[in-house]
Amino acid sequence: MLTKIKIIITLALGMGITVLYPAHASAPKAEIAMIHLAIAKTQPKNYAEIKMREYGWGDKQLRCLKQLWGKESAWNRHADNPYSTAFGIAQMLGEKSRNPVTQINNGLRYIEHRYDNPCNAWQHWQRNRWY
Repeated sequence: MLTKIKIIITLALGMGITVLYPAHASAPKAEIAMIHLAIAKTQPKNYAEIKMREYGWGDKQLRCLKQLWGKESAWNRHADNPYSTAFGIAQMLGEKSRNPVTQINNGLRYIEHRYDNPCNAWQHWQRNRWY
């Protein structure tokens, strides 16, 4: 099974595949979590794209998210704001996790809750330099 996981990770990282497994796949949750972590650590934009599809957000929203988090953290999971408690890719206030999967998931939930979608969050950032 580990060999299959390595193949999936290699394909996902090398080719930017956004759907790693079919909806009916029966891979154990731990294996899926390991795949997601590997992608998020090395290619956080690809992982964010995978997760965005769960919200029904398409390419336009992805472009907005890339700009937003590019300005916030340059997609760096270690980004630390010296002027606030913001940390990580999404620069969430009080974020403690160093796990990029957690950072991206929390950031997307925040955007949906507060702004409805990444383009609205990006528009707010452009006006205010924060979101």
